[in-house]
Amino acid sequence: MTDTATAGYSESAVVAIIVQRIKDGTYAPGGRLPSERALAEEFSISRRFARMALAQLVEQGFLEKSHYRRPFVAFSGTETLLERAPGKPSRDQVTPIRTIAAVVPSSPVFPGGLEIVSGIHKVLADTESQCRLTFLDTFHKDRPEVLRREAQAIRSVLDGGAVGLLWWFYADEDAVRDIVAEHPDISIIFIDRYPRGIACDFVGIDDLESSRTAVEYLMDLGHTRIAHLMDPGSYSTILERAEGYRTAHALRGMDVSEELVVHLNWDEDRMEQAFRQLFSLSQPPTALFTSNDFIAHEFIKIAESHGIRVPQDLSVIGHGNIDRYTPRGFLTSMEQPFEMIGRAAAKLLLKRLSSERTASSSGHQQIILQAPIVVRESCRRL
Repeated sequence: MTDTATAGYSESAVVAIIVQRIKDGTYAPGGRLPSERALAEEFSISRRFARMALAQLVEQGFLEKSHYRRPFVAFSGTETLLERAPGKPSRDQVTPIRTIAAVVPSSPVFPGGLEIVSGIHKVLADTESQCRLTFLDTFHKDRPEVLRREAQAIRSVLDGGAVGLLWWFYADEDAVRDIVAEHPDISIIFIDRYPRGIACDFVGIDDLESSRTAVEYLMDLGHTRIAHLMDPGSYSTILERAEGYRTAHALRGMDVSEELVVHLNWDEDRMEQAFRQLFSLSQPPTALFTSNDFIAHEFIKIAESHGIRVPQDLSVIGHGNIDRYTPRGFLTSMEQPFEMIGRAAAKLLLKRLSSERTASSSGHQQIILQAPIVVRESCRRL
């Protein structure tokens, strides 16, 4: 007679049967249990009773609960049970839960970082991966604090036994390259920007093409005096967006006026300095392309404080589309599909982990996504 021969089991009976199946190895550590619906049908009980039985098993430590997958058999405390069942798999023989880390900034006014993490989580859930994600937020308005948080996060990842890292870095590229070289056992996927000079896995957007599109949009509106405001630093994103700015001019047979290119520093009054540089010219710009939306909004605030109206006196286009998160919906910008970036990065990392490819191996991949223009109200035709 099987344990399911009698219809209408009590909740305690269902719990006892599942515990016995865990003990005899029918449900192995790390393995999923049947769904609530399947358990309800098997034991001829309601889904509510099945849910209550699973909750009891979680409380007793036999199961672990996840927001993104069905309950699974806990590792802790089950090894001794398995040892009592000859011929059943040991803990070392089942697929262990491995830790991967996402070191990503998450600004409170720009949820792009959280969208990346959401994309990662969805892939882990969809693939029922045995990887557990740790999210380490490096955002801060002050660069020294960003670098301190990032260094602390990376130390935590390296010392904590993580097998994979999804990294939107802010450290100097030399330091990043050293970490890659010193830790070939960790699969690293770079997000948004990549360290130049080494082969690496990377997921981001086509920065050159998107920036060229932005500048050509302004040219199509009749603008020829187009300034470019660059973020501080020399990350690949900044340099490639500047290259896109120059490519647009070259394709239209126009020279770049170097006086219109401003590479910001880290000073607190950097935006005031940029405004003075551009609007003290005998021919100030009529349009501005910025390497991201944050500095676009910073510049607009300073410009308006000096009586320069957007778009009446100055057309502005940014990069990142942060206005999708605000009720104002004002800034024309280039879209960045952050959730798709997270999904693609997670899939690439799982692929690397499944093939046990080390950082020194060949076959690195760069996944480049498109960043289309989102037209709003910050630009006008001359």
